[in-house]
Amino acid sequence: MDGESDLSDVGERAPSAEVWRSRQIHWQDRATWFSALETWLEREWRPGGKSRLKKRKLDLCWDDSDWLDNLDRHVRPSVEALIEGLADALAKAKLRTFHGCRVPDAGVFHREGLRLNAPAELEALARRLVAEDDYLAPMRPKIEGMIAGFDGRERDTGRLYVCVDERSQLDRSGHYLLFGSEWLQCLLGWGGHRALKRYGTPTLVEVDLPFDWTSEGTRRAFARHLLQEWTRVLVMGETFSPILDFSVILRRDIPAEMVVGHSHPRVLKNPYNHYLPEQTADPTCPHCVGNSDV
Repeated sequence: MDGESDLSDVGERAPSAEVWRSRQIHWQDRATWFSALETWLEREWRPGGKSRLKKRKLDLCWDDSDWLDNLDRHVRPSVEALIEGLADALAKAKLRTFHGCRVPDAGVFHREGLRLNAPAELEALARRLVAEDDYLAPMRPKIEGMIAGFDGRERDTGRLYVCVDERSQLDRSGHYLLFGSEWLQCLLGWGGHRALKRYGTPTLVEVDLPFDWTSEGTRRAFARHLLQEWTRVLVMGETFSPILDFSVILRRDIPAEMVVGHSHPRVLKNPYNHYLPEQTADPTCPHCVGNSDV
């Protein structure tokens, strides 16, 4: 009898994961997740807990973990249990993610999707750039030796990185869009920067990623951010949307049907030059002007 009673109590309190089914979550757009999280939390409050929390006078930074400590006092059984439950529930949702790069035509992503890091393909591109760009002419006699001695060749083999907030790419990680592949940057060194900036256009690819493609640890970490930000907004009201530096590591290709758009930022901050802003020479690509087959 006691066991049945305990299970019944858990069933009554368990928040429904259905609110997340097929929901597309975009960190920067709170309308995509704030009310859903509020609904999901309805059965987890201690009596009067939500009202008491909302009345708290708290002066904390947006990323202060004390927001979760305050939430923990007003929910049951604990905020850590909520994080685990939310991580499981998010597996039913989709996450808007972004991939920063530099390519001649972003149409390739709409046709072929995004592929995992492949050193053989990057080697071929390095050879072509060195052969075709006069800025890299001094490297022509030694490019094969550079490739053979490149100790970072396998640095990201079989991986693909996306982030959940495009602003982090524009604010602190502009080198991926200014110079393209980090693999190529490391191989060619500082002497390759000028040529790399002549190849392609800075591009942010938008991907709606099924959350169940991410690891359980990634979902838990993101659930923690969601609960912390939800608590801050509940207490402080609508203030601002903080930039979240949060990456997701994938080990499978992203098919074209998950690519929902792309953009070419007009201004980027160069982390190699004190984050000074730089203007994009031509913020378009053939796909943008309807010539993606060119």
